[in-house]
Amino acid sequence: MWSVWQAERNLYFNSFFVQAEGGNLVVDPLVLSAEDAREIEERGGVAWIAITNRDHERDARALAQRFGAKLITSELEAPLLSGAVDRTVRDGETFGGARVVALEGLKTPGEFALHFPEKSALLLGDALWGSPAGALRLMPDEKLADPPRAVLSLRKLRALLPEHLLVGDGACIFGGAHRAIWATLEARTDVCVNRINADELPWKSWDQEPLEYGARSREVGDHIGAEKLGYRIVELLPSQATCPLHWHAGEEELFVVLSGRPLLVAPSGEWPLRAGDYLCFPTRAAGAHKIVNRSAEPSELLLISNVDPGDVCLYPDSKKILVECVGLMLRSEPELDYWDGE
Repeated sequence: MWSVWQAERNLYFNSFFVQAEGGNLVVDPLVLSAEDAREIEERGGVAWIAITNRDHERDARALAQRFGAKLITSELEAPLLSGAVDRTVRDGETFGGARVVALEGLKTPGEFALHFPEKSALLLGDALWGSPAGALRLMPDEKLADPPRAVLSLRKLRALLPEHLLVGDGACIFGGAHRAIWATLEARTDVCVNRINADELPWKSWDQEPLEYGARSREVGDHIGAEKLGYRIVELLPSQATCPLHWHAGEEELFVVLSGRPLLVAPSGEWPLRAGDYLCFPTRAAGAHKIVNRSAEPSELLLISNVDPGDVCLYPDSKKILVECVGLMLRSEPELDYWDGE
């Protein structure tokens, strides 16, 4: 990161260099010092220069010429810049190890953030200011195109549950960034951030899963500030299942059938379900479950549970154990003696 102090705003303007496989990325570049330029050259130069909004074009064109880099911005922001760019992107597209998060209602129509999921980090342009240090705020309402719409759009950032937030204006946050984002949004009195309708939520697909488990979902709780409960809507197409037979040691689950006629697979047998059914899955072997749609029509379910960071998930059919707090999948058999390997 390199910065320039802005006395009239009492904060720093920041630019970022991200070293990434497939080409390094610079975001919203200010003028480089000779020392910073040498360091970037030593780290492999620059492949992409991202401009998150029209006011952060800054020294992008000079840097692009110096390093032979390509300019990239959103489709809506491109016409507002001083000249052409090499690529435009939409919400969800990826480059430089980051995923584009399109935002609405802010100062410019095409402002976007960048999400680095492997680092649990978000990078913003003007969307939120790091001021005072350790906290966040929006720019003054008179500079926003639609303040309530902007606040609701920024819930997308919290829903990603980032730990770290790099900001173009002000002080970055390292650790607990999603809590700082939500505190900023929840303080607003012109909009209710704790309410959302299902039709306002995007469907999320899990492309890496086998086809029979590739159900899509709407993540409800993460968008409206849920902390102790998790809830999502899942759609099961014909022949799809929620996940393999499993039970949780720390998280009790409640499923509600919203539509369709799926089937519950449990230790006690297989049980047909219908809209309006409520299903409890306690934190013991008797709570093992798998929901399968063997009908010809889609089915939707609402899934609710408490959130336990130390939860352990057990899969009786395949003899696996998932220790969720460290993301470690093990076999439950053979069972080892306490002193094994010591």
